[in-house]
Amino acid sequence: MIRSFKLSFIALITVFFVFLVYFLLKFYPQLLWYSSFNYQHIWLFVFKAKFIAFFTVFIASFIFLYANYKIAKSVSRKIKAQAELVYFKPPFQFLNQWAQKITAIREDSTALAVSSRAFDILFKLGLVFIALIFGLLAKSWWEQIYLYFNQVGFQITDPVFFRDISFYVFSLPFFQKIQFILSGLAFMSLLIVCWIYFLQNILLFVFANSKNTGIKKHVFILLSLLCLSNAFKIWLSIQNLLYSKRGIIFGAGYTDINAQKFALSVLCILFIVEAVLLLIWAFRTKFLTPIYFLGFIMLFWLLGGKFYPSFMQNYIVTPNELGKEKPYIEHNISYTRQAFGLDKIAVQEYPVKYNLTTKDIEANANTINNVRLWNQEPLKQTFIQLQEIRPYYEFVNIDVDRYMINNHMQQVMLSARELETAALPARAQSWVNKHLVYTHGYGAVMSPVNEVTTEGLPYFYLKDFPPKSSVGLNITRPEIYFGEKTIDYILVNTKQDEFNYPKGETNEYTQYQGQGGIALNSIWKRLIYALKFSDMKILISSLITPQTRVLYDRDIRYIAQQIAPFLIYDRDPYLVITEKGRFVWMLDAYTSSSMYPYSEPYKGTHINYIRNSVKIVIDAYNGSTNFYIADEQDPIIAAYAKIYQNLFKPLSAMPQDIKQHIRYPKDLFSVQVAMYSTYHMTDPQVFYNKEDLWEIPYETYDEKEKLMEPYYMVTRLPQTKQESFILMLPLTPTKKSNMIAWMSAKCDPDEYGRLLAYRFPKDRTIYGPMQIESRIDQNTDISQKLTLWGQVGSRVIRGNLMVIPIEESLIYIEPVYLQATVSKLPELKRVIFAYNDDIVMRENLSQSIQSVFSNYQSDQKQSYSPSPGSTAKDTNPALKKILHKLINEYQQLKGAAKKSNWLDLGQSWKNIDQLIGKLGKFTNTN
Repeated sequence: MIRSFKLSFIALITVFFVFLVYFLLKFYPQLLWYSSFNYQHIWLFVFKAKFIAFFTVFIASFIFLYANYKIAKSVSRKIKAQAELVYFKPPFQFLNQWAQKITAIREDSTALAVSSRAFDILFKLGLVFIALIFGLLAKSWWEQIYLYFNQVGFQITDPVFFRDISFYVFSLPFFQKIQFILSGLAFMSLLIVCWIYFLQNILLFVFANSKNTGIKKHVFILLSLLCLSNAFKIWLSIQNLLYSKRGIIFGAGYTDINAQKFALSVLCILFIVEAVLLLIWAFRTKFLTPIYFLGFIMLFWLLGGKFYPSFMQNYIVTPNELGKEKPYIEHNISYTRQAFGLDKIAVQEYPVKYNLTTKDIEANANTINNVRLWNQEPLKQTFIQLQEIRPYYEFVNIDVDRYMINNHMQQVMLSARELETAALPARAQSWVNKHLVYTHGYGAVMSPVNEVTTEGLPYFYLKDFPPKSSVGLNITRPEIYFGEKTIDYILVNTKQDEFNYPKGETNEYTQYQGQGGIALNSIWKRLIYALKFSDMKILISSLITPQTRVLYDRDIRYIAQQIAPFLIYDRDPYLVITEKGRFVWMLDAYTSSSMYPYSEPYKGTHINYIRNSVKIVIDAYNGSTNFYIADEQDPIIAAYAKIYQNLFKPLSAMPQDIKQHIRYPKDLFSVQVAMYSTYHMTDPQVFYNKEDLWEIPYETYDEKEKLMEPYYMVTRLPQTKQESFILMLPLTPTKKSNMIAWMSAKCDPDEYGRLLAYRFPKDRTIYGPMQIESRIDQNTDISQKLTLWGQVGSRVIRGNLMVIPIEESLIYIEPVYLQATVSKLPELKRVIFAYNDDIVMRENLSQSIQSVFSNYQSDQKQSYSPSPGSTAKDTNPALKKILHKLINEYQQLKGAAKKSNWLDLGQSWKNIDQLIGKLGKFTNTN
């Protein structure tokens, strides 16, 4: 006895120790991590909420299961098992053979030798296991439970049952989970008690004997509960008709409302009646009505639930589909437009007049000066070649934003210079280097979207170490500890200085001065993190002090996802430079649902409601993270704000200098444009016939066709007086190349989120992106040059085609890059400009515009900004004169070559040779 007690005590201590270690390794570091962002209350709340949901359902499930178990055991003891062989009468005569076998087993002494106590323990453990499963399910559903109790109304009702949309978004999923648990408990209880009775041969006795027994009551009450649960499930199925996929639209159609709804309603009532009949049968003998009634239910389910709706769909609806489905098509159009925010789109006619003048172009100088000549991929390669400086730096993404430069809105492209420790030389891949020395990225690079040097390279507004700005940007905190590439854990404030940035043949070092991360101010924390990272150096290293802080899980998307996992996050976080010279990351987040009635899900997903409800700002130095509600009209984010206390702030609380950089997210805009391509049709007949379907066009990029992506630009929209930062995308008719419309979303804070659709006239052709691409290919002058460049050891990259609206007209611009095959340094060499029937390609945008609008004078300082180190000789009048003559001779040479005029061709070559000689003398004298 004492030995048994000792073993039990040791086992208990071992279990407690294992649980403690598990808690310390899993939960305690999580709590510390959340605390480092000042969101420990969120972690504690979620932990508590999950525990309450789990514990409540676990205890309730166990009590229900255990009660049924105890009742079955009690009833079994009260009723003596029949020793004699019972005889079954119809309709149960087939059980006679089984009765004989079970009786034989009971009479076998070997079968009865099993310990009753061991069996009971095993059974109770099984009950705990089943209750545990239901508890874990509830734990995973905790958020849906809280949403039900904190729901906020949409103030919009569905067109069938006239309930607020909140019922479908918040209540219906909750009811479905409740029904699942109730059905599961009733079914598992029935299996358990039937098994207990079966082992005692008592269940057979119930069917063979006409006497009323407690067993019969017990079993039939559970069967009645199952019928009630099934009736509840059918009632939920009636509500789910609003998500039907039977007809031509998503949502309940004619057949669903007039046949399926009726059949399900009757089935729901029939199962309730069956539940009552089973209760009556439990207390009466020779009452077989429930059996016959169940047969009737099955027959009605086949005829009314399956055959009749199918018959109606095929023989009543399909021959007159539009006539029958018209009101339901209207529902689908209306609710889809609501769910995706398409009902807020302002539609305007855009006449597309080809009457632009030079004055019109000059009046839109800010638009021209913000044309994005640099595309992300070529610019990224250029940044890598010119500004990574060291192999362990990396530019992850190129972001597009706008800044006020010299009192003008200037569109720029910028990228953070992040650290990639995996790129360190093999000999430098030491623990100290990876975790204590190389801890952070440094600085960023910024370029205007439209300026290049004389070599065709980007002009830098911000570059180098330490950051140098040509436009007055003052960077006070260039270190990047939290970013898109910050993967490894790091230890800061150690005895080892951190590498800050390279400086000539030496390096600059620093010490972290922020409050990010977790202080390793005790041996226990060092032990915990040594175990967490499986790295005992954290525990034993002499470089670690009580002031040392550990920073880990520093990826900005991961941070946001851990703090608010219920949101969907945008794929493109972007860097913002604050007025104080700090780097912060801006990240968009969305609330979504798949339960908006009648709303068509977005292709390839279940999402049929989405809002850009949250903007997240994360400091790149200390990791401080703030969530701002950007859409206060969204009921889903309002419900989450009630659940997660003190997580969200109003958008008005966002610092003004950061708010100036909010932008409409591409991911959401792409979804809305895709849905609007179909749901701009509001007439049911036009929608039914799909007469006016649109689609996102293709373009040629780097000799490959690809779907156009939305692009940011600074422009003055029609009927407005000043430029706006917008996101836009053209649209074409389905399977056609001409343009039919373009959409835009405003990004500036005063009109943020305003969506506009500009529709083109349908009585004439407006060139679409692929038609312009084809015309470029067919232009012999352009195609010959591009082909020639591609044959002399260079790779020609045709950039993104941009459709730019100006003064109720359209211009098209496409940059051309040249990249040597032996290097990855793309240079912007030409700009293609198209307007109406004119297509030209010149060295820069100004020259291209001048070729079409001859008197155009750019108000830019330079179309090609000077490269570093250029001098006044670049603007010397004598040099300009020689270059002008050289260009003219080159044009004459091309004309002579086309006419095969060998005499003129030879003379042109001779003149060019002389001019080149003069150019050489000029450069020597300067």
